[in-house]
Order: sequence, then C-alpha cells, then structure tokens
Amino acid sequence: MRLPIRVVPRVFHVRRRLVRAAIVAALCFSGVSTATAQSREQEDGDPPAWYERLRFSGDFRSRYEGFYQADRDTRHRTRLRFRLRLDADINDDARFQLRVSSGDSGNPVSTNQTFTGFFTPKPFNLERAFVAYSPQAASALTLGLGKYGLPLTRTQMIFDDDLNVEGGWEQVSWETQDGLGVNLVALQTAVNEVSAGDDSYMLGGYGEVNIPLGEHSLQVSVADYGWRNADQIAVGIATDKLNSNLTNQLVRDDVGTIVGFTSEFNVIDVIAEATIDTGDSDYPLRLLADFAHNTRAVSSRDSGFWLEVGYGDPDAPGTWGTVYTYGWVEQDVTPSAFVFSDIPGTNLRLHMLEASYIPAPHLSLDVTLHLTRQLFLEQPGQSNSWLSRLHTAVVVSF
Repeated sequence: MRLPIRVVPRVFHVRRRLVRAAIVAALCFSGVSTATAQSREQEDGDPPAWYERLRFSGDFRSRYEGFYQADRDTRHRTRLRFRLRLDADINDDARFQLRVSSGDSGNPVSTNQTFTGFFTPKPFNLERAFVAYSPQAASALTLGLGKYGLPLTRTQMIFDDDLNVEGGWEQVSWETQDGLGVNLVALQTAVNEVSAGDDSYMLGGYGEVNIPLGEHSLQVSVADYGWRNADQIAVGIATDKLNSNLTNQLVRDDVGTIVGFTSEFNVIDVIAEATIDTGDSDYPLRLLADFAHNTRAVSSRDSGFWLEVGYGDPDAPGTWGTVYTYGWVEQDVTPSAFVFSDIPGTNLRLHMLEASYIPAPHLSLDVTLHLTRQLFLEQPGQSNSWLSRLHTAVVVSF
C-alpha cells in the first residue's frame, strides 16, 4: 500500500567490530601479526574503510491475486517480488545506490514475478544504479546521473511507484527561517535511443512548496512532463520490445500496423497533499488531490483526477493503516505504458481500498481491492462490467 507518510527504508550498517575481527583473522592467516593488524585498525584520523561505508537493505513480498469480472472466467495467480539494495557513501559529497530486483526485464513498471513456467529460475534485473552529488559547500544542491527513481512527488496516475527512469536530474531544496520548504527539480531522461533517427526522451520540471501549519502540514507541487518522439513507445509495445499497457488512442497504417499515438504528450500535474495530526503519531490523516492535463492531446480525453484519503502510518508492531483511492484517468492524459501496473492502463475509473497491519518488526500483512471499468467504449454495446482485483500479501523487509 502507499503509506500515509513517507518512510525511509530500513538499512542495517555492517557491524564494525565483526568486520574488523574478520580482517584481523584474515591478516593472521596471511602471516601478519594480530598486534600489527589491530594497531593499523586503531590509527586515529584514517577515513572509514570502504566496507564501513556500505549499507544493505531489501524486501520480499509474496502475493495472491484474484481477478473477478462478469462473463469472464475467474483467474487466480500467486506472485513474488524480491528487491536488494546497496547504498554507499563515496565521500562526504557523493553517494551511490544500486538496486536489483525480480520481474520481467521488458516491463518498466513492475517487479512482480508470477509463479509459473514449470519451476524454471526467475530473472533478476538491474533496477537502479546512480550516483548523487550533494556538495557540503552548497548543501541545497543535488546532481544525479544514472538509472533512478523520480526524486519528486507524484501519484500512480502518471508514474507507477516501481518506475525508474534513465538520465540525469538537478535538485535544489531549502527551508526558510519560518519553516517553509521549497524543492525544485529538473529531469532529463532518455526513453529510447535510435542509432539512425531521432531519439525518444522526456524532460521534466517540478516545483514543490511545503507549508507548516502548526502540528499539520500542506504540500503543493506542480510538474510539467514533456515527451518527445513518444510514438516509439507505442511501436515498442506493438512489436513486443516493451511489455506494458497500451490503451491510448493509436494511429495505424493501411494494413493496421500501429505506427504511433494519436496525441502527443505534455503533461501538467498539480498535487495538493495535507497531513493532519490526530494527536497520535501512529495515526495521522492524509488527504491528497491530483489533477493532470495533457496540453497536446487532440481530443477531449486529456485529463485525470486522483484522490487519496489515508489514515494511519503502519510502521511499529501493532499499528495499522488504510487508504482509499479514487481515480478518473482519461485515455490520453499520459502515456499508458508507465502508469500504475495494477490497473489496465488509462481510460478507466478506479476505486481502490488498501489496508496494512504490522504484526511484528519488519513484517507486514496487506490487503488491496481494486475496482476498475472503462470510461469510453470504442464499440457501442461493448461489455463494460467492473473488474475486481483482490490482492493479499505478506511483506518482509530487512
């Protein structure tokens, strides 16, 4: 579930004493005396060794999924997700992050792997690899390069939480004396590189203001995502180079082959999010509203609304939380290939209810119900019954 308050992933630092003991033992076996090894380890002023700057974290999820829809056979499947992350402090100004995960390497918005395939091994993919530079002399500035998660607030109407883009970003964040927070981000991403032709890319600009309201807070953000040569996305899906949803309006040639989108995409996304202190730090109330509009759409199917109401911050054992989400996602508001992977693309209405309970440290029990149906029917009389998807999951983090 999308937690009401962002939670920094837990990481376990490598225990310094254990590592030093291992080094001392290794040096002893190689002929170096224990006293010499210990004296070298105890020298003052030496920078931390590389292994002391590494932090590991990860999570594993196993999930049942049921699909229920009138006039269709009920479908049942079980899936897993496994992610392993490494963070390293390169120096006082720079850090590196690496994350590998399960999932289909052709799908950019899901790290799930279905239990199928006659017991064959499951793939493991490079999901993130980036370096971020935040100089101490200019602590408000961050420069990043690589394959990374978007460093900004967005909802899954526009980008799935599992999406990691490729390219660079620049970020400036600061807080005024009265507690007002400001965050500015510029994105440059490579969508598809073509050896003999125009590349596909996405440029983004983002601005965010965080306003303290006593014990409560309000965040308002505006983003502009400009896509160029996006037709390559549609062609990539049609030719099986990209495994993702394709529900935007399409252009076909004389023989019916998909050659691109009807619309181009320049997406303006405005989000307002309020966090209300209820008097219990484990159970804040969160209200979010998101409106998106594609200024380059050629039809009126160019906008989307996304509303969330969340209660609780399930982190400590014995705590729970729940979130209700309503979505109205028109057909050409954004490229469908990168939206929430648990809904069938764009052109839909969504009701989603999530609940999570923490029975023990690092263990979560989650239940999610999705209800979706199409907004616009391409053929009159086409069936448009509600599709119900039920998820029950066990999540372990470390």
